[in-house]
Amino acid sequence: MKRLINIGLLLTFQFCYLEWPNNTSFVFQAQYEIFSKTDQFLQNFSHPIILIGFISQISILLAIIFKNFNSKLNFIGILALTTVVLLFLIVGIVSFNFKIIISTIPYLIFLILCFKLRIKKKLPHF
Repeated sequence: MKRLINIGLLLTFQFCYLEWPNNTSFVFQAQYEIFSKTDQFLQNFSHPIILIGFISQISILLAIIFKNFNSKLNFIGILALTTVVLLFLIVGIVSFNFKIIISTIPYLIFLILCFKLRIKKKLPHF
């Protein structure tokens, strides 16, 4: 179950919608642009949002691949990626851009499932 939630979080993050003047893209398209521009590669990774998103995705991907991956590192990666998604959501709300708002909802649904799974594991069995 944990692996499926991590896959869901990673995939739904890729389809968060971004929009700024004269340009629109999904996260996966923006990531392709970052990795394809090799002349500005290091400069692109100096931006905190890009760096946080990238490291968080690696953490979640490692949790998907390795069954015994440190759950605390996985959770930190999920929380860090959530801050990026919440930033997208706030931008969507402030700008009344419903495309951005709607694109963050699937990620937030998987996040709720993740929290429910964590709470369920911590509660004592009756």
